[in-house]
Amino acid sequence: MILLYTVLLYATTVLISGCEPNSIADPYFSTELGATSLYKVERYTTDGMEETRHGWTNLIIQKSGSNISIDRRTLNNHHETYKISNNGVFLTEKSRNKFLMPRNLRKNDTWQTSVYATSLQTSQPPWEKTLRPLIIVPTVNRVLSVNEDIWVANNLYKDCVIVESVGNAEIALASFIGNIKVTISSKTWFARNIGIVKQETRELTDSDIIKSGNATLTLLSYSK
Repeated sequence: MILLYTVLLYATTVLISGCEPNSIADPYFSTELGATSLYKVERYTTDGMEETRHGWTNLIIQKSGSNISIDRRTLNNHHETYKISNNGVFLTEKSRNKFLMPRNLRKNDTWQTSVYATSLQTSQPPWEKTLRPLIIVPTVNRVLSVNEDIWVANNLYKDCVIVESVGNAEIALASFIGNIKVTISSKTWFARNIGIVKQETRELTDSDIIKSGNATLTLLSYSK
C-alpha cells in the first residue's frame, strides 16, 4: 500500500474522483456502457501471499424507468448479469436474482447476504495437496458512514460509503477433525456510480489446521 505523505506531493499526479450523487436514484454501482475496472487482489493464507488481478467491462446496459440491467464480462471472460431496481442490486445466478445490497445506501442501513471464504487455505501436513474448503458464511452488513474520503492507488474518492460485514458459520472440515467455527469480517468502501474501490477481509477459525486468512481488494483503475 502506498503511503500518502502530503496532499501536495500528489497534487499534480493524482486523479481526484468525486462520488457525489447526480440524482437521488444513483446507485453505488457502475451503470455506464463500456465502463471498465481493474482490481488488485491480495490473499494472505498459511501458504503465503498470492497476488492476482480481477476486473470487468460493462458490455450491455438496458434502462427502463428506474430499472437497470447490466451485462458484464470479467477478465477471465466470464459473463455476469446484474439487475438494479428500487428494491436493490441483484446478481442473476441460474435464473435467480441474488440480493447484493440496497440501491441507495444510508447510514445504519442493515441487510443480510452470504459470502465465500476466500483465504482459508493450507498445504501444510497432514495434507498432501492444497486444502481450500468451500465455506459459505451468512453475513450481516451495516453502513458505518456515507461521507468518507479514501485514497486508493493514487486516486482520491470522496464522500464514499463504508460497509461493515460480519458473519459466522460452522462446517465439517474433515472426518477426523470435526466441525470448525468460521468468522468472516470485512470493510468495504463504495464510490457512487463506480462501486467497490477497496475491501479488506479477515477470516478466522478455531482450528489448528487453518487458523486465519486475509484478503484485500484494491481498485487500480476505472474508466468509462
